[in-house]
Amino acid sequence: MNESEVKKVQTETITLNDTTFVSSAQPNSNFSYYPFMYVGTAPSFGQTIGLMQFTLPWLPVSEVDSAVLTLYVYGKTGTAPSTVVVNRVTAPYNTNTVTYNNQPTFVPTANQVVITQANVNTTVDIDITSIVNDWLSGSENNGIAFTNTDGTTSVQFATTNLPYQHLYPKLVITYTATPGQALSYAYVYNTNPAIVDAGSPIPFNTNGALLGFTHEADAGEIVIENPGTYALWYSVTGADPNQFAVFRSGSVVPGSVYGTDSSLAPYTGKVIFSADAGDEITIVNTSGSSISLDNPPVGSETGVNASVMIIRVGPPASSNPALEAVNMAQNTAEMRLAIEDLALGLDLTQYDSLSAPDQEIVLQMLLDNRPTNGYPTVQSVQDALDDAIDHIVDPNNIYVEEGASGDGSKANPFGTIPQGIAAVNSGGTVHVLAGTYPITSQILVNKDNITLKGEPGTVLRLDADLVPLMVTGSGVTIEGLTMTSDDAYAKEFIQVGGTNNRIINNTIYGPLQPPPMDNWIVNRAVVSQVATNNILLEGNTFYQLRTGMYINPNTTGAINDNVVYNTKGGFLVDGAFTTFSGNSWGTPPNEFDIVLLAGTTFGPPYDNLAALSAENNNATISDQRTP
Repeated sequence: MNESEVKKVQTETITLNDTTFVSSAQPNSNFSYYPFMYVGTAPSFGQTIGLMQFTLPWLPVSEVDSAVLTLYVYGKTGTAPSTVVVNRVTAPYNTNTVTYNNQPTFVPTANQVVITQANVNTTVDIDITSIVNDWLSGSENNGIAFTNTDGTTSVQFATTNLPYQHLYPKLVITYTATPGQALSYAYVYNTNPAIVDAGSPIPFNTNGALLGFTHEADAGEIVIENPGTYALWYSVTGADPNQFAVFRSGSVVPGSVYGTDSSLAPYTGKVIFSADAGDEITIVNTSGSSISLDNPPVGSETGVNASVMIIRVGPPASSNPALEAVNMAQNTAEMRLAIEDLALGLDLTQYDSLSAPDQEIVLQMLLDNRPTNGYPTVQSVQDALDDAIDHIVDPNNIYVEEGASGDGSKANPFGTIPQGIAAVNSGGTVHVLAGTYPITSQILVNKDNITLKGEPGTVLRLDADLVPLMVTGSGVTIEGLTMTSDDAYAKEFIQVGGTNNRIINNTIYGPLQPPPMDNWIVNRAVVSQVATNNILLEGNTFYQLRTGMYINPNTTGAINDNVVYNTKGGFLVDGAFTTFSGNSWGTPPNEFDIVLLAGTTFGPPYDNLAALSAENNNATISDQRTP
């Protein structure tokens, strides 16, 4: 077999969810919810730096052939070309909390791409092979930063906060996998007639290929010379019904017991196990009586009546004492002590949030699902723990996925958002998993102190002429949702009443409508009910709407750090008393950013319009109040 036959080129495509940017003009704001990643000098944002984190899949190589980052250019300001430099981030950070003021350190690399107006609405490729190979060789992977320091232009790259999957940033990795050679292998067999007593090993009279093993002819013991993980196959032909098993240094290897209830019926057993140097492997008669090994009287050559083949397939299981405690645990009490041992290093955040009865269920699942040879690595324990937790129905964390029909656990989510709201505890969270949710009937959020949280890639699409999300409870948080509609309806996407409710980090936009804006259907992102108390609207993005938020009389609260653009009226204040701070206005611009309608107070917080505009990135204000 030549080299081209054993090598195989493979490709991994990774969608990159952890993208954001930081803004010098809004140095304390986090933009992980934003549909675009800004790089360069942008209106309303000042100097911006894009940030992207990567979770690489397991790869069977220490070096890849290529790693190409594909980004969709959604927009660009300035006519001059924009040189976007790729920087290696040198300190950890959290995508969901990073700001300009706490941004991580980074150093430039030679990787860059030049963006022109011709690249808008197309994808560009950036080669980051050297960076990925450094990560694979052990360098710390904190992601990359994008900079453009020309001081006049900016580039907007699409992120996974948009509802269009074909625009998502992707990393395409190509590598060449070569099957590794087995460092140890053995094939021994027996051709002589033999009687194997109960509890005794098969004596193999002939050695085939041996490397890393020792076996003497006519002996039953095969000695392993190197520690490792081994795959073993054995075959037996007995004159009578029989059963055999693999033993390692006198103990049966779980999963290796095979047999037949027929005479002269060959069968094959197989197993994978971990072994130490010096371990003795035997194929032992566990039938309860002596068994004759013989060959059927056919053919001109002497046949094989028993054989065993062993191949080393990997390194041995870890000798970590903390991991050994997990593998030796016999009951939930022992498993609890093992996984809660700080030396094991598990992330127990989700586990700690469970009730004691649910923890017991998880611990029993770890015991029931433990491989016969034990968990090979700490990561395998973490994966098993996370999977077990995902199967728990935790009333404080209910999961929903469009089209599902489960019980509300993460592994088996409910199929509708109302199911999740009905099941969640007060103080809990309904996690709306990625997917598109057609809305044809109103979703009522009438339970106090719950959170409705959209995961990345969640889109609620209004397909009927109604208010899709009605919030009447208090202490409610609506977070991380993307909402749009199949047509322009004269309705708001969210209507909110109650007290102390929060609408944060959502993206709401309508379908395109032809100009002028005066003729647009009156669709709105949010409408507060009369006398809604202490609402917080923060970190949202609204665009392509008639109104961002209509704020009804006697509503109080704070409107902070939102982005509104391509909307006739960003915020319409109708006799309300909400404060505004840090809001910004993208392009295309709004007709007016803040509108003070007749009946709105001339006193605080609207007594100084110049200050109000300055505190909100030079907001355009339409003052329709009359003395």
